[in-house]
Amino acid sequence: MAFGRRSFLGSALAGAAAVRRARAAAGAAPPPGARRHALPDAPRPPAQSTVAVVRTAAFGTLREALAEAVRLAGGLAFVRPGDRVLLKPAVNSGNRYPATTDAEVVALVAAMVREAGGHPLVADRTMFLRSTRTAFERTGILEAARAAGMPCLALDGAEEVTIEHPLAAHWSGARVRVYRAVAEADHVVDLCTPRTHALAGFTMGLKNLVGVVAGSARPGMHLGAGFVPRVAEIAAVVRPALTLLDGRLGFADGGPDEGDLVRPGLVAASTDPLALDALGVAALRLAGTNDAIGRGPVWSLPLLRRAAEIGVGVAEGARIRIAGLAAADEVALRARLG
Repeated sequence: MAFGRRSFLGSALAGAAAVRRARAAAGAAPPPGARRHALPDAPRPPAQSTVAVVRTAAFGTLREALAEAVRLAGGLAFVRPGDRVLLKPAVNSGNRYPATTDAEVVALVAAMVREAGGHPLVADRTMFLRSTRTAFERTGILEAARAAGMPCLALDGAEEVTIEHPLAAHWSGARVRVYRAVAEADHVVDLCTPRTHALAGFTMGLKNLVGVVAGSARPGMHLGAGFVPRVAEIAAVVRPALTLLDGRLGFADGGPDEGDLVRPGLVAASTDPLALDALGVAALRLAGTNDAIGRGPVWSLPLLRRAAEIGVGVAEGARIRIAGLAAADEVALRARLG
């Protein structure tokens, strides 16, 4: 399966064994067509994760800023010649950046993938009551994809597959239905923006993965108190090879489709989506965000707390290496981690 090439970092929950026992007691069997995830049941956390953070004002072009962030995060060395690299933008609506991923960023990252020898494609499923194709058109992503000569897949109604993971404990049967195009990609690159979110608190790399979840599963995942844990657990079955945060602009309140505009003025990248999201929240705190995500330790926010519990990435500021910032900027950012 596609995700076998990616390393999955983190520690297992004691509750994972309980999930297995409950499924065994119920005699649960994988449904026809179900796929077994290729990620460890009990991943171990890294000793350190690097998050590249660069100030866009220090570069002449957006391309240069993105390229430097990607380079400092380790580059695209994971791309082998001929690999299919799925670019997952944030397309929750037809509103343009920062409500959604900037079409220029999609095009620039696609060019980097091609330079690395890969075959890029862009794919997403917008909010389940909306048309993804219409959102692609309104955001300019469809036009950018055509200009770049790459497929642009609106996943509404596309074929689905089921992936199991014992750490997806808040999903029925520990099974998550995702789109086959995502499951069969060699790598997923997560292209997000920093915004507050009415239900999840905020949306960045982890929350952006909701777009890979099949439409048939979307209504159920939003029900009840398990919504935020379910969002965090998507990363157990779809692990981004790289997460890139375009934080030139963001929403410090409101969101996700519109909100109070702020200008963090940065681009960040990491192979660790939890560490990147933590620093993204810190950047919104610096810009002056709302009380929902602006108080207490970043790691106590429900989405990040659950992601840490299932071992998505590092869960301490001391274990994040920040690359690319001046010393004073790094100190200011770390101070907001809590």
